[in-house]
Amino acid sequence: MMSNDHPDASQFDQLPQAGAWLVNSQEGLFIHLKPDASTEQPQFVVLSTFRWSPVLGQPVRQQRMLHSLGVELWKNLQNTGWMPCSPPLR
Repeated sequence: MMSNDHPDASQFDQLPQAGAWLVNSQEGLFIHLKPDASTEQPQFVVLSTFRWSPVLGQPVRQQRMLHSLGVELWKNLQNTGWMPCSPPLR
């Protein structure tokens, strides 16, 4: 069971360095939003989408976006039923 002890990124404009996770059990998906490590500039984040499974596999989709758009997306997803969660097992 996922715990809800992960930081709530909707309360701030900076994501934790390890990123932040959301889960939507109805859709069977996890989302991981984290700062883009491939650049020294903190203006980009990477959004990875994973299918719900006991062990986390490879992302089914990855998207790079501006940090401000990532935080906005994070807030919007929470408003539509996605819940913050701890990272799933790898």
